[in-house]
Amino acid sequence: MARRVRDRERRAAGPAPAALAAALALVAVLWAVVALPYAPRVLRAAVRRFAAEREWARGQPPAHFPLTTVDSAQALVASDVAAHVYPGAALAAGLGGRILLLRGVGRLEWADSSAVVSPDSTVYDLASLSKAVATTTAVLLLVQDGRIRLDDPVQPWLPQFYGRWKDRVTWRDLLTHTSGLPPAGHMSGSTPAQRLASLLRTRLDSPPGTEVEYSDLGYVVLWAAAERVAGEPLPRMLRERVWRPLGMTETEYLPGEDCTDCAPTLTLISGEPFRGESNDPMARKLGGVTGNAGLFSTAADLGRFAAMIANGGALDGVRIFRPDIVRGLFTQQPNAGRRTLGWDAFCPAERETEQVPCRQPVAFGHYGWTGTSLWIDPRTTLWVVLLANRSYDVRKPKSMEAVREGVFATLAGQRFRRPAGSTAAAGAAAAPPRPAPGARASVPLSAATPPPVPTAAAAAEEPVR
Repeated sequence: MARRVRDRERRAAGPAPAALAAALALVAVLWAVVALPYAPRVLRAAVRRFAAEREWARGQPPAHFPLTTVDSAQALVASDVAAHVYPGAALAAGLGGRILLLRGVGRLEWADSSAVVSPDSTVYDLASLSKAVATTTAVLLLVQDGRIRLDDPVQPWLPQFYGRWKDRVTWRDLLTHTSGLPPAGHMSGSTPAQRLASLLRTRLDSPPGTEVEYSDLGYVVLWAAAERVAGEPLPRMLRERVWRPLGMTETEYLPGEDCTDCAPTLTLISGEPFRGESNDPMARKLGGVTGNAGLFSTAADLGRFAAMIANGGALDGVRIFRPDIVRGLFTQQPNAGRRTLGWDAFCPAERETEQVPCRQPVAFGHYGWTGTSLWIDPRTTLWVVLLANRSYDVRKPKSMEAVREGVFATLAGQRFRRPAGSTAAAGAAAAPPRPAPGARASVPLSAATPPPVPTAAAAAEEPVR
């Protein structure tokens, strides 16, 4: 009887201290085996995030975007989607040769049943961003190869381009929108070849080199002349020398109306979305493959292109451009306002004008009317790609200037804001005078002193998705 009482008391008191200690020790050992291998990774991530936040607060671009910064940039895009500025967008950003951010926001179309945007697979009509990514790239490859010189006239390669002053139009004139050609021209004919021939007969509005006037027609001429020099279709040359080596697998012309991954840019009379063909009327009438518009790509692909440029012309051990060629993209050209070699200087704090260069450019790149943009700050090597389809199913597309500037400012840590009272350009010198008409030009590839551009290729890191 007494023994049974003692057994009940012992069971009520719980397990012996030695057994409890052994159990706790076993749990500790198991935790160490399972969790400790991850501890250094967690600790490194915490330290990296803390360091990034400190660098960002000091205005120094870190090797990783702080998560708060990424969330703020994405929120700006999401706000536009919620306001029905566009149904969706893809965002890519990085520093130098590193892609640090890839995000998709919203959908391809307005319907809730539409596919969500993916930065890797959603294909956007780049519109005029094609000028910077395709046409300019092709021309500068020919310059790099020594097959043309920027200040040589284009007419010897394109005899159909004749008329008053046209014998003086150079490759540089066409790249910088100073050729004297109007924005567009009258097209006639029933085939793309006949329509191109009619455009080549368009008269100049002014002598080359005297006025800056944005010209889609100028890039049509530039494409036609460059194709003569290359001796092959430019899309083939670009695919073999740029897109394939960089791993830009989704970049092409004319993906076709059956491209279900293509974000639509128009709504047909039938109510069906228009996708896979250029939104630009001139490009469509010229067959969809021309110099002013027509290229399609993804944010991930353009991110690799931007990373190559920001990294001095090379990415992952693959060199596309010499550093001096890249510097031409970041240099405002003589008598060309804020135009560089095929790109544009970005200075949102200054009054916009075609004829006057930026005093303090904060980035260089290009827009596309459908809602696309690519900007690079060569001083910090920050680059940002934003792709949207703002022209889809709207009567009047809304401006994207605010979100473009906001996203860039957020990721740049507000570094590009011009100091009050500042008059000196940061990182770019004034362009030298243009050679006199008729004289042999001696202006170098980068006619002004640009900011330094890094040339060492950097190892790619896993992007934030």
